[in-house]
Amino acid sequence: MAFSQIASKTTAVATGIVTAAVLAAAPALADPEALQFGQSAEIPSPGGAIEYTVSNLQPSGHNDGIWYSDVTAQAVNGFPTPNISDFNARAVNSSTYADMKGNETDGLPNQPIAPGSQTSGRIYFDVRGGTAPDSVVYRDAGGTDKVVWKG
Repeated sequence: MAFSQIASKTTAVATGIVTAAVLAAAPALADPEALQFGQSAEIPSPGGAIEYTVSNLQPSGHNDGIWYSDVTAQAVNGFPTPNISDFNARAVNSSTYADMKGNETDGLPNQPIAPGSQTSGRIYFDVRGGTAPDSVVYRDAGGTDKVVWKG
């Protein structure tokens, strides 16, 4: 076999190995978990893990552009704290609305949950002047959608 043929085959094999290594090392971009309102999803949180159940996305009823969703958070392990700021409302046109900060009297508490316990409350979204949302999205700190609840 001529040197040029050996070099060509060696280059092809090396290219194949490098390509396989790159594909194996690249993280898979997974679609977020898609659930119906009322279904639960377990999500890691500071201090443990929480099983969230999201339901009832609707306008506040005051014609003020404020929407809310009811959320139940149950501690799966540890003493986790709900990540309220990781919840967003989203419209079919992809408009995304962050949660409203504040201490609403009926809001989901932002404090640790004892193991096996649960807490419930509402998360509010400012949709003023925007397209009505049809889903609630849980996004991690890096901005990646993890779970989407829809009606």
